[in-house]
Amino acid sequence: MYFRMMPLLMALLLLCLSAVAVASTDSTAKNTSELAGTGWQLVKIMSMDDSVYQPDDRSGYRVEFLEDGSVAILADCNRGKGSWTSESQGRLEFGPIASTKALCPPGSLSERYLAQFQWVRSYVIKESHLFLATKADGSIIEFRPLDVPVVATVFGEEIRTDDSAEMQQIILTRLFDRYAAEHSLKAADEEIETWIARMQEAMDADGFNAVNELTPEEAAEFQSMRREMARSLIDHWKLGRALYEQYGGRIIYQQLGPEPLDAYREFLQEQQKAGAFDIEVLEYEADFWDYFINDTMHDFMEEGSEDAASAFEVEPWERLGSTEVSDS
Repeated sequence: MYFRMMPLLMALLLLCLSAVAVASTDSTAKNTSELAGTGWQLVKIMSMDDSVYQPDDRSGYRVEFLEDGSVAILADCNRGKGSWTSESQGRLEFGPIASTKALCPPGSLSERYLAQFQWVRSYVIKESHLFLATKADGSIIEFRPLDVPVVATVFGEEIRTDDSAEMQQIILTRLFDRYAAEHSLKAADEEIETWIARMQEAMDADGFNAVNELTPEEAAEFQSMRREMARSLIDHWKLGRALYEQYGGRIIYQQLGPEPLDAYREFLQEQQKAGAFDIEVLEYEADFWDYFINDTMHDFMEEGSEDAASAFEVEPWERLGSTEVSDS
């Protein structure tokens, strides 16, 4: 059996380089934008002074990005209309917003909400929610999609999505992040630096020198991406090791490293039984568990094999020197 990490990691690094190149050459390209044709409902407004403003009725605060470049806004008892542009991924600006001037009931966020749009400069969509950032990070406005039902909850947080894979990702992220925090499972700076150094040695040995053609700014961005890749891989391995030590069970081969499949399943079953998460749509629940109960999807390490013994004993950066760990 093989851990085919090097080819995949090289591919990921190539994607990083491509992303850097695109960002540097396409900064003025007109973006058709993932926002076009979407509608959102206000969750909260977070100000730089840590003040948080939440509407009593979220349905009364909406924004809709129409495909013709216009924007429609509902702000409690008022309505607004204007234009929006997104010239590159993550960038967003609104033109002047014309709105009605009705006097809404006490406690309304109408004026505060409408005042945000002229200062918006960027956006990000994360875990199905839209976040708008205003100029100089003055505030963050969080939205959730319109007319998307609650399909699950995790630690009391509602998950609204029409994609079972996205639901699974959100649940796993929340559960694993909390477990990692409780058990201090975090990549140390020296571990990250060691991973980067070993990866660089492997890249040099393979003649991978595309990074040398980048500008200083692009090279800095590439290094940042590579550092985050290292952090993510080490964090993932440490989580797997901790869960394996706690629950044991079978280990599967995955391109980015070993995974303790049985330990994952037992942990998740415990968390669900304890009420940490709940899936309200039966079809989505079946999709959620399929990865953890369908053995035909996986390639298992033979119990007692060298691969199984070294899976969580050999640090991930030690695997970068070769594409092959052992035969089984």
